[in-house]
Amino acid sequence: MWGVSRVAIARLVLGVAVAVCATGAVLTLASGPVPAGAPAAAPVPDPAAALAGLDARPEGERVVVERVVDAVTLDVRLPDGGPIVRVRALGVQPPGACYGEQATSFASRVLDRRAVRLVGGSGPATDRFDRRLATVTLDGGGDYGVLAAEAGIARAYAADADPAAMPPIRAAQDRARLAERGVWGAPCRGATTPDTSDTSGTPATESASSARTTTAASTTGGS
Repeated sequence: MWGVSRVAIARLVLGVAVAVCATGAVLTLASGPVPAGAPAAAPVPDPAAALAGLDARPEGERVVVERVVDAVTLDVRLPDGGPIVRVRALGVQPPGACYGEQATSFASRVLDRRAVRLVGGSGPATDRFDRRLATVTLDGGGDYGVLAAEAGIARAYAADADPAAMPPIRAAQDRARLAERGVWGAPCRGATTPDTSDTSGTPATESASSARTTTAASTTGGS
């Protein structure tokens, strides 16, 4: 009887000792350095870093220009094979009849069949011709309004535009006027034809017919 009790006691003591050692090892791993080769714990996400990543993403909706109507009016196809919609670029207006054809030609060379991004302005989503109002940014960087004003093919026009976007456009226009580029040079010298233009500077006859064309194209999905 005594011999059996001694064996049982010895086994109990040995079991307690093993349990104590295992507990110490667990506590050491939890509080001490991670051994070499052990998998690292997943880092806690940094909210500030996540917000910075969002700021770095390209802004606006990416679309492809299907047709340039004039210096500020574009037909674009929405993503994933969506319909064609008419867009009125904010921040600038066409130069008028004296330089209108040259301005449209310039805009076509820059924008036709190119990817651009659209960002809504500070006012309504569309104008009275159902054109979508948006700042047009070249896919890869650069406000089209600044480019157009710099080339002298469009004037600064603040209506419905983001106020923060206007200083660079006005500065570009000043440089074009000083250099007499585009509409600021001969023979136009900045001439305008307000009696044949709507409030955005687009010829009213073209805008009205274009709006009807766009509606039909959007319905059929054609260009």
